[in-house]
Amino acid sequence: MQAEAINRRLVKFIWAAVLFFAWTVIQGAIQGAVPSVHALTQSGPGGMITGVHTHIGLMGWMSLALMAAVYYLVPVSSGKSIVWPKLIDWIFWIFVISGVASCVLLIIGGVVCGNAFAAGVTGTQLQAMITTYAMPSGILCTISGIAGLMFVVQILVSLSRCSKTVS
Repeated sequence: MQAEAINRRLVKFIWAAVLFFAWTVIQGAIQGAVPSVHALTQSGPGGMITGVHTHIGLMGWMSLALMAAVYYLVPVSSGKSIVWPKLIDWIFWIFVISGVASCVLLIIGGVVCGNAFAAGVTGTQLQAMITTYAMPSGILCTISGIAGLMFVVQILVSLSRCSKTVS
């Protein structure tokens, strides 16, 4: 019974992973194919926009797809149930909301700061602009990281439990 409830919870992981994959592909194509966007990503400070493309792909697409696979495979391969099954929903929502918010902040910051850099803004003024976007994005990434660590703890505790005996 618990496996069926967990499998239903995993559907949203797959949906979100596929949406993040689409976001990654579209943003990557725009960054590579649109000359003005490509020039902005290359000229801007710290590659803020380019880095977002990687974060979306790794945090969204890959992490969520792998989490879903691990959540599914642990009970199947080990015979052990996932502890704290309601935590799965918390991990998902914390991870997705903080990840999306962080990436959107970096995209906006990349465009704003990239345009400012292209217009000649440099030094401490540019750094202050970058910090305006990077600081809250970093906090959101930390929150997302905590959700990832919650996932790791949940899986390790699940695997370390005694096997359920089926009669």
